[in-house]
Amino acid sequence: MTVAMPYTALQQLMLRQQAATVRWPFVANRCDQRHCQRKQAVCQAGSNGKRDLTAVVVGSGFSGLYAAAGLSSRFAQVTLLDKDDFGDAVNVKKASDPEVWREQYEAATNRRRGVSQYKQPHIMFKKGLELMEELFPGYKQKLSWAGALEIDQIRDIYFSNWGKDWLPGTASGLPSLAASRHLYECVLRKFVLGISNLDVQTGALVDGLVYDAHQERVTGLHLKNGQTLNADLVIDASGKASNISKWLEGIGHRHPSEWSVNAGLKYAYRMYEMTEDADRDWLLAMCMDYPQGSRVGMMIPIETNKWQVNLAGYPGHQCPLDEEGFLEFAQNLPNPLIWQTLLRAKPVSSISAYSGTDNFRRLFETAPPPSGLCVLGDAVCYFNPVNGQGMTVGMMGSNLLCQCIDKLLEGCTADGSKQQQLAALDSLPTQFHTELGALLNYPWSVAAGADAMKSGAKANMPQQESTLMTKLMSDYFLALQKAQFDDAYIMRKSLAVMHMMEPSDTLYKPDVAGRVLWHVMKHTLRLGHQQQPAVTR
Repeated sequence: MTVAMPYTALQQLMLRQQAATVRWPFVANRCDQRHCQRKQAVCQAGSNGKRDLTAVVVGSGFSGLYAAAGLSSRFAQVTLLDKDDFGDAVNVKKASDPEVWREQYEAATNRRRGVSQYKQPHIMFKKGLELMEELFPGYKQKLSWAGALEIDQIRDIYFSNWGKDWLPGTASGLPSLAASRHLYECVLRKFVLGISNLDVQTGALVDGLVYDAHQERVTGLHLKNGQTLNADLVIDASGKASNISKWLEGIGHRHPSEWSVNAGLKYAYRMYEMTEDADRDWLLAMCMDYPQGSRVGMMIPIETNKWQVNLAGYPGHQCPLDEEGFLEFAQNLPNPLIWQTLLRAKPVSSISAYSGTDNFRRLFETAPPPSGLCVLGDAVCYFNPVNGQGMTVGMMGSNLLCQCIDKLLEGCTADGSKQQQLAALDSLPTQFHTELGALLNYPWSVAAGADAMKSGAKANMPQQESTLMTKLMSDYFLALQKAQFDDAYIMRKSLAVMHMMEPSDTLYKPDVAGRVLWHVMKHTLRLGHQQQPAVTR
């Protein structure tokens, strides 16, 4: 889910410290020829003998699939492990039949119990789609063919917050594709399973690490079925349920410090058929109740003309799971749009709850894993999913891993010995996790920073001292959140940062800050101020 959350004093200090240095690793546009070359390199990886190395990746979520594919063009052989069984991919022809699609979706949900939030709504950020298209040319087209909907979070959204409404209007230039996680993952898996030097083992449970104490290096994995897998590089991308701390303790290696923040947000979730309103000009609806910030309602479109509806609340404001209570919660949101729409829509699932909305981070940048081991995705850091960052940040981490490997192997010739290649990668865990920690700072501040300020939140992380500067920065971002409803330029810039297509300091720059200050002055002095219920942009 993608929600523009207000910034807190804690976030301001972290953002200010990072603003001068944090830059998202942008993905440049490529022509079709470069795409074809990249696709050929991935599919034929290993056949040219460029690297005489092997890798094993634990976990086949987005981070794991992306990392496995990226490593396949750099290593001779890659093995992908997952404890779930995901043998069948979505049938694009049959997916157009709502009943068949529903059967596939429910079956996949039951099989992928190892993936948290599998049934919950997802919108992949623009940055994530660009990374996908870079590694898997044609991914966006295949996703669209399978039923994903193009969505623009300015053009296609009805967004209500701060007592103001944003109606659909002009395009943002940051289109994305809305789909269920099931569809995102199945289309991606089809690309990955077509890679010739990549093997997949499902139903694989890892028991621990194989460790060479003499070389001080991880050299593989022990599986619970008694099998031992040897590898030159082990990647843990096994998600929130990762046992990496236990595995590190098992080889006598210090595991990193951990931060956690849980504000107690809970979802009530249900799926509906889309209504056929001739006058409806929006696809996505969001309603929030800031400045209280206690309740959120969201309607996210997915394939086969369905809405995934989430009604979420913090303690004391959580949505009931019965029919009457669910609708009453929607009715009591500040804007009645979602409630009015649900009254006309046909529900096609039961109401279910989800409470895994905590934020968690392992600080591997301060205690890197031993040589031969790196950790990715939710196994390193996961966020309150209401912020919608998880998939994209996970793939950015996997992409960063490949970039670090390229840098370290740059001096090794194609015919260099395996020992030379391994020696070049000795510092990979330290270098990668140092850079990954910097990448994670901003999305962590957005998610955990906001939740840490909630009343009753349980936080295990350093608390920043409130100063005049943090107060001023907090006030600035609250003003920005309000101003974007009256200024399409600010809204587009905020969306670009949220989609990770522009650096985090974009919102500090004069073009944005000047507009925010003008908005504050205009409304403070009531210059030309007229209260209007909603304006189409």
